[in-house]
Amino acid sequence: MERRSTRRIKLDDVAKHAGVSRATASLVVRNSNLITPETHERVRASMQALGYIYNQSAGSLRSQKTKTLGMVIADISNPFYAQLASGIEWACYQQDFMTIFADSAEDGERQRMIIERLIQHNVAGVFLSASGDRSADDLVALGTAGIPAVQIMRHVQRQNVPYVGPDNIAGIQLGIDHVVSLGKRNIAFIGGPPGKSSSEERLHGFKKGMSKHKLKVRKGFIQSSAISRHEAMNVTLALLNLPERPDAIICYNDLMAFGAMLAMQRLGMTPGKHVALVGFDDIPESSLWTPSLTTVSIDARNIGRLAARVLLDKIANPHRVPRDIIVDPQLIVRESCGERMTES
Repeated sequence: MERRSTRRIKLDDVAKHAGVSRATASLVVRNSNLITPETHERVRASMQALGYIYNQSAGSLRSQKTKTLGMVIADISNPFYAQLASGIEWACYQQDFMTIFADSAEDGERQRMIIERLIQHNVAGVFLSASGDRSADDLVALGTAGIPAVQIMRHVQRQNVPYVGPDNIAGIQLGIDHVVSLGKRNIAFIGGPPGKSSSEERLHGFKKGMSKHKLKVRKGFIQSSAISRHEAMNVTLALLNLPERPDAIICYNDLMAFGAMLAMQRLGMTPGKHVALVGFDDIPESSLWTPSLTTVSIDARNIGRLAARVLLDKIANPHRVPRDIIVDPQLIVRESCGERMTES
């Protein structure tokens, strides 16, 4: 006689049988409308074929409010985000909340999977620094699951999803005001990857700042780069090899400014002496370079603490209208721009 296996069928078995992720199978058993009807049907068929029985009591326990929050960071290799995460964790700890940290690594598909898993674990709320073109869909998924969220540093939609971040436009203008005060006129901009709100706002700030001082943006003086030292170094090398090179460069962030410094060093140039250089973020490393980096400070830890305050308030008061917080930037003047020119 054939002996039937007594091993309990698990949701992982159903997911494998249906050819879907465990998170998708979990959403199906909870009748989530995030899943297409075809996938619902396929997973239900696998449940029936395998004899899977959903543990309703365990599901009820999982549906209770947790003291756990999800934190989805765009790129933890950037020291700025480490500081941001530190601010979030400190503030959440003060209110007895624990954070689950995840790095999307600027990958939209990876972010989608992370959001799906956070929904599955029924976190009480989510901090999201958005990556990818479908971040709006991820926010909708969180809303549908009844999980409040706050956007940090980047915003993909503002309606009912609060945002906490810096005034990017004003921050870049501070940098332009400073180099203009030093007598610089041929100013270039190395921006971030296109399609991100922070990239668009900082580019707008550059154009607005140049217009304010009635300065022309020369052909080829606006470039974009991946957020890395190496890529920014290559972009800077190209800028400095133009027939008429810039006398000042404003960078999307400090990491790119470090890449620009490396390019200058390769060409035997000194930031502040040959070309003025301004970063954005004021990560700790910016004060340690030689020369030290002039940069726009936005206080990453403070932004993290503010974001935590907004999300925790939304959890405690779900019917309160969410609010955005825009943080004023501050220019930190160091050595990389040189000294003010004096008239002879």
